[in-house]
Amino acid sequence: MFPTRCSDKQVKQKNSIKTMRSYNTMLADERPEYKAMNYGFDNLSNTELLSMVINRGAGTAESMRQARQLMNMVDNSLSKLARLSMYDLQVVQGVGDCKALAILAALELAKRKTMEKGSQRPDMGSSLAIYNYLQPMIGDLQVEQAHVILMNQNFKMLKHVKLSEGGLTETAVDVRLIIKEAVQCNATIVALAHNHPSGNTKPSRQDDVLTLNVKKACEVMRLFFMDHIIVTDGAYYSYHDNGKL
Repeated sequence: MFPTRCSDKQVKQKNSIKTMRSYNTMLADERPEYKAMNYGFDNLSNTELLSMVINRGAGTAESMRQARQLMNMVDNSLSKLARLSMYDLQVVQGVGDCKALAILAALELAKRKTMEKGSQRPDMGSSLAIYNYLQPMIGDLQVEQAHVILMNQNFKMLKHVKLSEGGLTETAVDVRLIIKEAVQCNATIVALAHNHPSGNTKPSRQDDVLTLNVKKACEVMRLFFMDHIIVTDGAYYSYHDNGKL
């Protein structure tokens, strides 16, 4: 006798049974959603939290495997995870468009939560304050971005503007745009910042030239050029703190 071919309906039923068996291999008190409800999210590992994102709130054996593989890829670093593209995430078997997008959406929400802290005109009177504000936005990017922080005379932020985005090693900045934005919001203090995707905080020759050009333009317009900061994922360089402004 020849083997009969399974219908699409039978295949779906078998896959459903397989999924249920995978889920049931985890004891109830081992499942991430059980831990979250009974002990709080702070008792879950990064892998367990990620598995819940992957499987829409419930951690199964399959989603735990996928989450474990993803976290192993990035050495358990959420910062490195945030750098992955949708296509990078899909190298793990079973992670398709929807799961990859869910992961990226969760990471974007975390980033925006951090950014909300600065919505009440934060004090930007130090290089560290500027770094702490911008690092969640640009510290782990794979391309360079330039940003300007515009402040009043009390170093309270009036406006934050993304000036440009470039490649891996540079981004063009129009000094006229900085002055225009400062004048339009009645700012008196200006701070420039950009990231180095390489992780090296050392200023380049182009960084030095840009800093000098911005300083000259600010002096003409009677604006105080407070600092130019180079941001990386775990460190920063301040022209002011290093006596170069």
